[in-house]
Amino acid sequence: MTSGRPFDDIRALTNSMPQSDEGACDHVRHVIENFGAYLSPLGRNTRYAKWLAGWQGKAPSIDRPLIAVFAGSHGVAKHVFGGDVIPRAQARVKSMTEGAAGVRGISSSLQAAFKVYELGIEYPAADFTDEPSLTEKDCAAAIAFGMEVVAEGADIIALGNAGFGTATAAAAIALGLYGGTAEYWAGGEGEAASSRINAVAQGATLHKNLLSDPLEVLRCFGGRDIAGMVGAILAARHQAIPIILDGYVVCAAAAVLHKLDPNSIAHCMAGHVTAEPAHRALLDRMGLEPMHDMGIGIGDGTGAAFALGSLRSTCQALATLKTA
Repeated sequence: MTSGRPFDDIRALTNSMPQSDEGACDHVRHVIENFGAYLSPLGRNTRYAKWLAGWQGKAPSIDRPLIAVFAGSHGVAKHVFGGDVIPRAQARVKSMTEGAAGVRGISSSLQAAFKVYELGIEYPAADFTDEPSLTEKDCAAAIAFGMEVVAEGADIIALGNAGFGTATAAAAIALGLYGGTAEYWAGGEGEAASSRINAVAQGATLHKNLLSDPLEVLRCFGGRDIAGMVGAILAARHQAIPIILDGYVVCAAAAVLHKLDPNSIAHCMAGHVTAEPAHRALLDRMGLEPMHDMGIGIGDGTGAAFALGSLRSTCQALATLKTA
């Protein structure tokens, strides 16, 4: 960070973003038209092929995919689940890295790199019903860490989250960015949903004077893992790496940048819509149409990985059309 305040550099990055290569998009359109546009050989996948080509600056292909899962812990989770947050967060990460997780099987089938990035599992973000989740310095540091992820040479990134308490944080971020009620953004069924709604409502009331600034919304509610995903999305834009967004929590991270500048997430697509109650509402706010709706109820990258497979198939189909 080089300026007087950490967030100033983040804002500067959002104001200097590269744009999509329209020539590469036109190339995809010409291939479809030459084959017979009226046949719609790729259907709705045509727009994804054009989107990918625009950010890769060439005929679209997926050769070095990365499935990146960010994990953190949130003090606010104690209101929803009770008990010690840290062991539960550790168990979730262990399951992701060593145990049963469908996204790992999908990544293997796609020959994609699969990495879990832990951001302070042993140091939960502060309970946002009492104080902001992070200081500005810690929030900016987590963003910077996330920016490092895209330095690994991937040509596309599927982004997931396996944090503990993150759904509550995502609901609070959505409320802070777009208004509405805690019930709207944190609703669901069961006792946990009621506790989550109460926590989000308390946090929104406590931090109401800071909610006009998207980065302050992130700092107040987000935690390190969500801030890290903001950094990954931001850095990917500057390196023209397309992003496939997974569930509610990942989309909450993207929403922070969208609120700063709607164009800032043009390199992102929604891989799917989860069964999480307010996920579709959040996608609607960002103008994103999900590729799939499979009823998946987890946001650990599984849906984004499925979309990655569909997108790769689309690229292969387009390449065949080109040579037909």
